Amino acid sequence: MYKRIIVLVASALFILLAFLATIITDLYDREFPQALNVDSSLTLDFSESDISINEAFAMLEEMDERWNLGLVKIAPDLERDNDNQIFAALNDNDLPTEFTWFGGNDAVQIVGKERLETSYPDGFYLVTNKRDHLGEMQGVLQKEGVKVERTDASVFDSLKFVIFERGFSTAVLASFALIAALALFWLSLRARGRALRVLGGCPTIRIQMQDLSGFAAMLFISAFIVLLLSGIYVGIFHGWMYVSTYLKILIGLEVSVIFVSLLAALIMSASAWPSATMLANRQPAVKSLRLIAIIVQALTFLLVVSAAGPSWSAFKHSSAVAAETAQWKQLADQAGIVFATELEDMDQMEGQIGELVKDAESHDEVALSYTFTKEMVMSVNFGEFSAVSLANQKWLNLVSEDSPQSFLTPVTYESIPNELVEMLQEQLEILSREEFAKDSFEQYQFLRPTTNFQLPVAIGGGGEKLHFADDVLIVVMPSIYEAFNDSNLTSLASTRNLMFTGVTETQQLLEKHELDTHSLREKGVNGELNVVYVAEDGILQAQYAAYLVWLQNLSLVALIIAFTIATVISALITALLKAKHDFPLRVAGHSWRIILQSRVLKELLVGLCLVGIVVVFQGTHEIGAIVAVVIYGLIIVPLSHLFTTRWCFNSVSKRRI
Repeated sequence: MYKRIIVLVASALFILLAFLATIITDLYDREFPQALNVDSSLTLDFSESDISINEAFAMLEEMDERWNLGLVKIAPDLERDNDNQIFAALNDNDLPTEFTWFGGNDAVQIVGKERLETSYPDGFYLVTNKRDHLGEMQGVLQKEGVKVERTDASVFDSLKFVIFERGFSTAVLASFALIAALALFWLSLRARGRALRVLGGCPTIRIQMQDLSGFAAMLFISAFIVLLLSGIYVGIFHGWMYVSTYLKILIGLEVSVIFVSLLAALIMSASAWPSATMLANRQPAVKSLRLIAIIVQALTFLLVVSAAGPSWSAFKHSSAVAAETAQWKQLADQAGIVFATELEDMDQMEGQIGELVKDAESHDEVALSYTFTKEMVMSVNFGEFSAVSLANQKWLNLVSEDSPQSFLTPVTYESIPNELVEMLQEQLEILSREEFAKDSFEQYQFLRPTTNFQLPVAIGGGGEKLHFADDVLIVVMPSIYEAFNDSNLTSLASTRNLMFTGVTETQQLLEKHELDTHSLREKGVNGELNVVYVAEDGILQAQYAAYLVWLQNLSLVALIIAFTIATVISALITALLKAKHDFPLRVAGHSWRIILQSRVLKELLVGLCLVGIVVVFQGTHEIGAIVAVVIYGLIIVPLSHLFTTRWCFNSVSKRRI
């Protein structure tokens, strides 16, 4: 009976580990797609090199063809309304036209290099063919000032990365706590037999080996069954190509947990070794494990309470990540201009850039968002606002689903702090096309988001970074062209705080205002202007952040399961220790409430003390999550004691204990 309990509980734990292994395999496959036989990836950064975008792609294509690397660049799929990525191959190769991830999501398309005409050369590249010459390629790029980061496929690295992630580390710690409680349960069952063998003169090492080998055998049986069934499941429903990777990850997790469990069992066994005095006094053999049982239960509860706040924060953050992903999708058709030119060439283009912005604004095809956060301007009193953003109506329409009136409320000029007003007046005076009149400042429209609506705004100097806030002051510019001179419009365009509608339309604007590559060459300008999707990097980063948040949310579920099982096992150990005390009281007619109230109140009191310690160190930022855990503890602890005590009573009545 007891062995079956251990096998069942251990199987539940290993099923949890199998689920974790599934997610780790999915993460590994997203980094190194097994369907494409990817074993290495490159992260390239051309920001500090003097190579233009076209030259960069030409160089990569030439090296890819020369060394048969099979390079593909990862980019978001902006043409369809989903979170998918597409892979753009730099050269013709034998890759399929599409493939699916381990997770079985929508098929990922593999397209030609023409998709990269509106992309940066910076980003992630996968090596799908030979990687013998990757070192040479890295050396060539680094000589040109390109930052190159190479990553080779390693199941161990993926496993290590996940284990040290905060969301997963709590789940792993919970697994260790659960397995330690299981080891304690096994030792409590073996306590009487071990005491008799000690009295019989059996060597200590032999007793330890017999106890640990029996415990290990049940763990290995459970682990093997789960391993076998999980491998078959992965092969049938995900593909047999993933089985090898999946089994390596699951075996690593199972071996780690089994090793820790045996180590914990050995330590607990050595620290609670039965003595002749205890046996002579006819004390229960499991009494020596009481202190360890209390410690394990307290540590498990402390782990749950400590992880409740961070886990809830991750859960709430998932909503923010989802909102950011949705906002980037709304900006999917927005384009930015990349200046691959010298500073003196940019000075020559300022007038043309100004006319281009004026032309785009006349057709409502340019959006502005330039935000100052409180951290950027520490010396200014922002009052109740965390940031102030210069924006036009086009931006508000883009980020509020074309109905900004329902999400924004007016702010009176008098309610804005004087220091903030002066700072804005100074900034607008510097940026303005003509001499700025202070009276004109009052003609601007001032808005703020309504309650519970976090408006996304672009950070000043880096339009690819969105800032979400419900306490941001929006300064609506009636006209971008009139509010900013040509020099500042050029600067805003280069930092992508100006976004234009449509890649094709923006390219046509460049040609119309003689800013295309052909026109610039005729003027003797060696640089070039390129049109790219502004949402490309943002969508990729938001997708990755959403995935990690989802993993952290899973750890919260895993922790709740582990805490529940650990609590039940701890209560069962207590019930075994108290069986001789509880049985006659129950036979005499005492209610379960009278029998259990003392031990339950003690545990609840200790639990509240542990909660107080956690609150002191973590603060009250996520007090709601901690209160929820306390309520859960107030329910699960009495129920666990009631269930296990009644089970022991029935077993004693039937002489099974």
